[in-house]
Amino acid sequence: MEKANLPVNVSVHYTAHLKKVAGRVTQALIVEEGATLSACFTKICDTAPAELRALLVDEQQHLRPAILLCVNDQQRPLDDPAPLSEGAEITLLAAISGG
Repeated sequence: MEKANLPVNVSVHYTAHLKKVAGRVTQALIVEEGATLSACFTKICDTAPAELRALLVDEQQHLRPAILLCVNDQQRPLDDPAPLSEGAEITLLAAISGG
């Protein structure tokens, strides 16, 4: 008998300008057991308002260089293969630019 993937609860935290555009500071996200940061980020973008999505990804749906991703307060690359565990916290940070 094959083991079913159980749902995993993840929290998404928006900072600075991103939280203004998202209209919230946090978001609850339910993903399948074994989901990676990339899978979670795709789900975030799929459900995000167009204005927020435009800040997160470019026209080819690639992560914008100014966006940093952290899992449990540790910066991680989008392609990190580690599965997220129950209660993981993803933080989306917009790097400050300008001069």
